[in-house]
Amino acid sequence: MRGPSFKERMAEGRPMLGTFLQIPSGEPAEIAASAGLDFGIVDTEHGMLGTDASLEMIRGCDAAGLTTMYRVPLLDHHRIGLALDMGASAVMVPNVVNREQADLVMDAAKYHPVGSRGVCIFSRAPGYNAEAEGRGYYERANHETAVILQIEGMEGIANLDSILETPHLDCIFIGPYDLSQSMGMPGAVTDDKVLDAMKDIVERAAARGIAMANFPVTVEQAKKYREIGVRFLAFGTDTLVLQRAYRDCRAAILGD
Repeated sequence: MRGPSFKERMAEGRPMLGTFLQIPSGEPAEIAASAGLDFGIVDTEHGMLGTDASLEMIRGCDAAGLTTMYRVPLLDHHRIGLALDMGASAVMVPNVVNREQADLVMDAAKYHPVGSRGVCIFSRAPGYNAEAEGRGYYERANHETAVILQIEGMEGIANLDSILETPHLDCIFIGPYDLSQSMGMPGAVTDDKVLDAMKDIVERAAARGIAMANFPVTVEQAKKYREIGVRFLAFGTDTLVLQRAYRDCRAAILGD
């Protein structure tokens, strides 16, 4: 059982809403799907997740019909391949700052002739070999796998045009908090200067047909990001949503 791929969702041509998944369990993914969200991002950059938990979370996304994206903690050939072997339909790499790094990500995420992703047709992604009979699997995997690069600082913005020229790039994900920090105003993610920098990224990506995503943690932020043309929104994290729900519940019941 597989959820829809990120590329399938993109082809629908509509805005999408998802969240980061940091709780090491499949249930938060199922809950997010039951609420109507489109995608879940298994977060191994900031989430306290090992391989076993990550695999359970991907299975939870698939079982619930939630598109699975997987954020690796850093640009690492093995970790990118492992994320895809586990069955994620999209891989996200944080803080890409130049074209050389973008090319390395693509090399790790794609099979020959595009890249040199490690080959194991006995893993979960190709159905433990069931979907890998014949050479068509490699071409299909290259076509279906989405690559998402995070731009999170001024160096990445300075090199954005060359990054956007990376063949087979699907999406740019703005990291608003790290971006605000690189601009000398950590946390000021809706400051006009930060929003202007984001808008510049969005416009340059749109000119090349590259989709844009961002990370709001309030409804107000989400609205501002949509206004500047961001199409895919990863709203907060499962941990944040749960903490706020309990906080608001306590305030409503006990009045404090």
